[in-house]
Amino acid sequence: MCNEYQLRLRFDGSVIPHAKVPITWAEGASNRPLDRPFRPTNRAPMLRAVEAADPSAGLEGVERRWWLVPFFHKGKVADWKAMCTNARLETVDTTPAFREPYRRRRALIPLTGFIEYDEPAGWKTGEPKRRWEVSWTPRDEADRVRYFAGLWDVSYPSDVEGPLESFTFVTGAPGVAFFTPRPDTGKPLHHRQARVLTFEQGMAWLRLDGPGKAMLEDPETEGGFTLTERPRELEAVEG
Repeated sequence: MCNEYQLRLRFDGSVIPHAKVPITWAEGASNRPLDRPFRPTNRAPMLRAVEAADPSAGLEGVERRWWLVPFFHKGKVADWKAMCTNARLETVDTTPAFREPYRRRRALIPLTGFIEYDEPAGWKTGEPKRRWEVSWTPRDEADRVRYFAGLWDVSYPSDVEGPLESFTFVTGAPGVAFFTPRPDTGKPLHHRQARVLTFEQGMAWLRLDGPGKAMLEDPETEGGFTLTERPRELEAVEG
Protein backbone atom coordinates (compact mmCIF):
# COMPACT_ATOMS: atom_id res chain seq x y z
CA MET A 1 0.00 0.00 0.00
CA CYS A 2 1.25 3.48 -0.79
CA ASN A 3 -0.43 6.71 0.25
CA GLU A 4 2.46 9.15 -0.19
CA TYR A 5 5.01 9.56 -2.97
CA GLN A 6 7.55 12.00 -4.39
CA LEU A 7 8.28 13.56 -7.77
CA ARG A 8 11.40 15.61 -7.17
CA LEU A 9 11.62 17.27 -10.59
CA ARG A 10 9.45 19.19 -13.01
CA PHE A 11 7.82 16.55 -15.12
CA ASP A 12 7.56 17.30 -18.82
CA GLY A 13 8.77 15.72 -22.04
CA SER A 14 12.37 16.68 -21.38
CA VAL A 15 12.73 14.08 -18.60
CA ILE A 16 12.09 11.17 -20.97
CA PRO A 17 14.13 12.11 -24.06
CA HIS A 18 14.51 8.45 -25.01
CA ALA A 19 10.75 8.05 -25.51
CA LYS A 20 10.03 6.95 -29.06
CA VAL A 21 6.47 8.24 -28.96
CA PRO A 22 5.20 11.82 -29.15
CA ILE A 23 4.19 13.29 -25.80
CA THR A 24 1.90 16.31 -25.54
CA TRP A 25 1.07 18.33 -22.43
CA ALA A 26 -2.52 19.40 -21.97
CA GLU A 27 -1.77 21.84 -19.16
CA GLY A 28 0.94 24.25 -18.07
CA ALA A 29 3.76 23.20 -15.78
CA SER A 30 2.85 22.90 -12.10
CA ASN A 31 4.39 25.30 -9.56
CA ARG A 32 4.09 22.73 -6.76
CA PRO A 33 7.23 22.72 -4.52
CA LEU A 34 9.44 19.77 -5.46
CA ASP A 35 9.96 18.73 -1.83
CA ARG A 36 6.21 18.40 -1.18
CA PRO A 37 5.02 14.78 -1.45
CA PHE A 38 1.78 13.84 -3.15
CA ARG A 39 -0.97 12.53 -0.89
CA PRO A 40 -4.51 11.26 -1.58
CA THR A 41 -6.88 13.78 -3.25
CA ASN A 42 -3.92 15.89 -4.51
CA ARG A 43 -3.70 16.58 -8.22
CA ALA A 44 -0.64 14.88 -9.70
CA PRO A 45 0.90 14.25 -13.13
CA MET A 46 -0.36 11.33 -15.19
CA LEU A 47 0.47 9.96 -18.64
CA ARG A 48 -2.13 8.17 -20.75
CA ALA A 49 -2.45 7.03 -24.34
CA VAL A 50 -4.05 9.50 -26.73
CA GLU A 51 -5.53 6.47 -28.50
CA ALA A 52 -6.19 3.75 -25.93
CA ALA A 53 -5.87 0.99 -28.54
CA ASP A 54 -2.44 2.22 -29.69
CA PRO A 55 -0.21 3.84 -27.02
CA SER A 56 2.68 4.03 -29.48
CA ALA A 57 0.72 6.69 -31.41
CA GLY A 58 1.28 9.20 -28.61
CA LEU A 59 0.89 10.02 -24.93
CA GLU A 60 -0.89 12.90 -23.21
CA GLY A 61 0.37 14.42 -19.97
CA VAL A 62 -2.23 15.84 -17.57
CA GLU A 63 -2.70 16.53 -13.85
CA ARG A 64 -5.54 14.64 -12.21
CA ARG A 65 -6.93 13.77 -8.78
CA TRP A 66 -5.25 10.93 -6.92
CA TRP A 67 -8.04 8.80 -5.44
CA LEU A 68 -10.17 7.23 -8.10
CA VAL A 69 -13.88 8.02 -8.12
CA PRO A 70 -15.52 5.44 -10.42
CA PHE A 71 -17.81 6.28 -13.31
CA PHE A 72 -20.90 4.91 -11.57
CA HIS A 73 -20.68 7.26 -8.54
CA LYS A 74 -23.31 10.00 -8.87
CA GLY A 75 -23.32 11.54 -5.37
CA LYS A 76 -20.93 14.11 -3.94
CA VAL A 77 -17.22 13.45 -4.22
CA ALA A 78 -16.88 13.21 -0.42
CA ASP A 79 -19.61 10.57 -0.36
CA TRP A 80 -17.33 8.12 -2.15
CA LYS A 81 -15.73 6.59 0.95
CA ALA A 82 -13.98 3.58 -0.57
CA MET A 83 -10.19 3.96 -0.31
CA CYS A 84 -9.42 3.90 -4.03
CA THR A 85 -5.91 5.35 -3.83
CA ASN A 86 -4.54 1.88 -4.61
CA ALA A 87 -5.95 -1.05 -6.60
CA ARG A 88 -5.19 -4.63 -5.55
CA LEU A 89 -3.35 -6.55 -8.25
CA GLU A 90 -5.16 -9.75 -7.33
CA THR A 91 -8.62 -8.32 -8.08
CA VAL A 92 -7.93 -5.30 -10.31
CA ASP A 93 -9.78 -6.95 -13.20
CA THR A 94 -12.86 -7.92 -11.17
CA THR A 95 -13.44 -5.18 -8.55
CA PRO A 96 -16.35 -2.98 -9.77
CA ALA A 97 -14.45 0.29 -9.23
CA PHE A 98 -11.40 -0.87 -11.22
CA ARG A 99 -12.39 -3.48 -13.80
CA GLU A 100 -13.52 -1.02 -16.50
CA PRO A 101 -10.47 1.26 -16.07
CA TYR A 102 -8.28 -1.86 -16.20
CA ARG A 103 -9.87 -2.90 -19.49
CA ARG A 104 -10.01 0.54 -21.10
CA ARG A 105 -8.13 3.31 -19.23
CA ARG A 106 -4.61 2.58 -18.05
CA ALA A 107 -2.07 5.23 -17.07
CA LEU A 108 1.47 5.87 -15.93
CA ILE A 109 1.99 7.89 -12.75
CA PRO A 110 5.53 9.40 -12.64
CA LEU A 111 7.53 9.31 -9.41
CA THR A 112 11.07 9.55 -8.10
CA GLY A 113 10.32 7.62 -4.91
CA PHE A 114 7.49 6.63 -2.60
CA ILE A 115 7.01 6.66 1.14
CA GLU A 116 6.25 3.89 3.61
CA TYR A 117 6.18 3.88 7.42
CA ASP A 118 7.03 1.29 10.04
CA GLU A 119 7.12 1.07 13.81
CA PRO A 120 10.61 1.27 15.40
CA ALA A 121 11.53 -1.09 18.20
CA GLY A 122 9.62 -0.21 21.35
CA TRP A 123 7.06 1.88 19.46
CA LYS A 124 3.89 2.75 21.36
CA THR A 125 0.53 3.98 20.11
CA GLY A 126 0.59 7.74 19.51
CA GLU A 127 4.34 7.92 18.90
CA PRO A 128 5.68 8.86 15.46
CA LYS A 129 6.53 6.07 13.07
CA ARG A 130 9.68 5.82 10.98
CA ARG A 131 9.41 7.29 7.50
CA TRP A 132 11.19 5.54 4.63
CA GLU A 133 11.68 6.76 1.07
CA VAL A 134 11.72 3.86 -1.37
CA SER A 135 13.70 4.54 -4.55
CA TRP A 136 16.14 2.90 -6.99
CA THR A 137 19.55 3.52 -8.54
CA PRO A 138 18.88 5.25 -11.90
CA ARG A 139 20.48 3.76 -15.01
CA ASP A 140 20.78 7.26 -16.51
CA GLU A 141 19.35 10.77 -16.04
CA ALA A 142 16.01 9.88 -17.63
CA ASP A 143 15.64 6.88 -15.30
CA ARG A 144 15.39 9.20 -12.31
CA VAL A 145 11.68 9.00 -13.09
CA ARG A 146 9.79 5.72 -13.05
CA TYR A 147 6.07 5.04 -13.13
CA PHE A 148 3.35 3.47 -11.05
CA ALA A 149 1.10 1.14 -13.05
CA GLY A 150 -2.00 3.32 -12.97
CA LEU A 151 -5.67 3.35 -13.91
CA TRP A 152 -7.91 6.36 -14.48
CA ASP A 153 -11.63 6.96 -14.74
CA VAL A 154 -14.11 9.76 -15.36
CA SER A 155 -17.18 10.38 -13.21
CA TYR A 156 -19.87 13.04 -12.81
CA PRO A 157 -20.34 13.72 -9.08
CA SER A 158 -23.29 15.90 -8.14
CA ASP A 159 -21.12 18.63 -6.60
CA VAL A 160 -18.64 18.95 -9.47
CA GLU A 161 -19.29 21.05 -12.55
CA GLY A 162 -18.42 18.88 -15.51
CA PRO A 163 -16.47 15.62 -15.44
CA LEU A 164 -14.05 14.55 -12.71
CA GLU A 165 -11.04 12.54 -13.87
CA SER A 166 -9.10 10.66 -11.21
CA PHE A 167 -6.56 7.88 -10.90
CA THR A 168 -5.26 5.05 -8.76
CA PHE A 169 -2.30 2.68 -9.06
CA VAL A 170 -1.71 -1.01 -8.52
CA THR A 171 -0.22 -2.71 -5.45
CA GLY A 172 0.51 -6.37 -4.85
CA ALA A 173 2.47 -8.78 -2.70
CA PRO A 174 5.77 -7.33 -1.44
CA GLY A 175 9.27 -8.02 -2.72
CA VAL A 176 12.56 -8.49 -0.88
CA ALA A 177 13.00 -4.92 0.38
CA PHE A 178 9.54 -4.98 1.93
CA PHE A 179 9.17 -8.59 3.00
CA THR A 180 12.59 -8.99 4.66
CA PRO A 181 12.14 -8.28 8.40
CA ARG A 182 13.81 -5.11 9.71
CA PRO A 183 16.85 -6.03 11.85
CA ASP A 184 15.66 -4.05 14.88
CA THR A 185 12.01 -5.06 14.90
CA GLY A 186 11.84 -8.43 13.17
CA LYS A 187 8.86 -7.15 11.18
CA PRO A 188 8.58 -6.48 7.43
CA LEU A 189 8.20 -2.92 6.22
CA HIS A 190 4.76 -3.52 4.73
CA HIS A 191 2.54 -6.33 3.48
CA ARG A 192 1.70 -4.52 0.20
CA GLN A 193 3.93 -2.86 -2.39
CA ALA A 194 3.23 -0.51 -5.29
CA ARG A 195 4.25 -1.70 -8.75
CA VAL A 196 6.96 0.55 -10.24
CA LEU A 197 7.86 0.36 -13.94
CA THR A 198 10.54 1.72 -16.23
CA PHE A 199 9.26 3.75 -19.17
CA GLU A 200 9.68 0.77 -21.50
CA GLN A 201 7.70 -1.46 -19.14
CA GLY A 202 5.13 1.29 -18.77
CA MET A 203 4.47 1.32 -22.50
CA ALA A 204 3.74 -2.41 -22.30
CA TRP A 205 1.35 -1.79 -19.38
CA LEU A 206 -0.57 0.77 -21.46
CA ARG A 207 -1.25 -1.75 -24.22
CA LEU A 208 -4.78 -3.02 -23.70
CA ASP A 209 -3.90 -6.11 -25.76
CA GLY A 210 -0.64 -6.58 -23.85
CA PRO A 211 0.30 -8.65 -20.80
CA GLY A 212 -1.78 -6.57 -18.39
CA LYS A 213 -1.74 -7.65 -14.74
CA ALA A 214 0.50 -10.63 -15.52
CA MET A 215 3.45 -8.29 -16.01
CA LEU A 216 2.97 -6.95 -12.47
CA GLU A 217 3.31 -10.29 -10.68
CA ASP A 218 7.04 -9.66 -10.04
CA PRO A 219 7.22 -7.08 -7.24
CA GLU A 220 10.82 -6.01 -7.96
CA THR A 221 11.69 -3.01 -10.05
CA GLU A 222 14.72 -3.15 -12.36
CA GLY A 223 17.83 -3.02 -10.17
CA GLY A 224 15.82 -3.44 -6.96
CA PHE A 225 14.73 -0.88 -4.38
CA THR A 226 16.71 1.19 -1.91
CA LEU A 227 15.22 2.19 1.45
CA THR A 228 16.38 5.50 2.96
CA GLU A 229 15.08 6.76 6.27
CA ARG A 230 13.76 10.29 5.67
CA PRO A 231 12.15 11.94 8.71
CA ARG A 232 9.76 14.65 7.65
CA GLU A 233 11.66 17.32 9.60
CA LEU A 234 14.87 16.45 7.75
CA GLU A 235 13.07 16.76 4.44
CA ALA A 236 11.82 20.21 5.41
CA VAL A 237 15.39 21.34 6.11
CA GLU A 238 16.73 19.91 2.86
CA GLY A 239 13.85 21.36 0.87
